[in-house]
Amino acid sequence: MHRYAPERAYLITDSKTIYTTVDTGRSWFTVDVDYPANNLGIYPIMSFHPQESDWLIWIGSADCTDLRNPNCRAEALYTTDNGKRWYGIESYVKLCAWARDTDLKIDRRLILCQSYRDKKGSQAMFSMSNPVQLVEGTDFYKEKVKLFDNVVGFTKFSEYLIVAEVRYPFYCS
Repeated sequence: MHRYAPERAYLITDSKTIYTTVDTGRSWFTVDVDYPANNLGIYPIMSFHPQESDWLIWIGSADCTDLRNPNCRAEALYTTDNGKRWYGIESYVKLCAWARDTDLKIDRRLILCQSYRDKKGSQAMFSMSNPVQLVEGTDFYKEKVKLFDNVVGFTKFSEYLIVAEVRYPFYCS
């Protein structure tokens, strides 16, 4: 279900085809994406924009029929026309989402991604030795700025963006 537009829903398949409705299920049509839904445990597969119901972010996987494939990776894409055309955001991501939220009123075209620093090898085999960076991309991720180096995660809460980052070395007493 679309988080912000209750009349919209998406049925995700194991192929590059998505079934979608914009009229509460009275009619359905297919949308094709460049990559099937990711099989890397990345959730959510789709992110929804709070103001623009046609704007979606999709996280698929490329070259991952065998997770040991040295090119297996997550691919993030976005659309501004409910899936008629898709555009690349970033490869080797852990998560991408629209930065804007119902209470966090910032640039509506800003995308945030948790992106692996080293973009090579099988993403399924990555360990903590390949840190995840938080990157913001303005103008649909065309202009990127790294915000944090070693991110555990982020969330939007009210009008705040909360980021958890690991700093090394850390000591326990």
